[in-house]
Amino acid sequence: MKKHIDCHYKDGALVFCTTENYSYQTASKILDIFKVLGLVSAVREKSNNVFNVVGKLHVNYDPFLKQENKWNELLSQLVRTKNMLENNLKSFTEDQISSF
Repeated sequence: MKKHIDCHYKDGALVFCTTENYSYQTASKILDIFKVLGLVSAVREKSNNVFNVVGKLHVNYDPFLKQENKWNELLSQLVRTKNMLENNLKSFTEDQISSF
């Protein structure tokens, strides 16, 4: 299965990023998907006329404190959001491919 989203934790947020680069028009449509899911998001230019989308979901988690419940909540949120993004981007990219 092709992976459309990478995710990591950084500075109090889960950061989600597309693994593919897109035209600006396509990246803007993907940006809407990120925003609907509540991510603070932006389109980033990777090189000449190709873009990816990055979104942050701020979480209440301190990695330096032992917080078993908070860690489990963080992982659940990561998996849930990543799965929703993957599902939306999978169908979105299949539609894009079929329209070429």
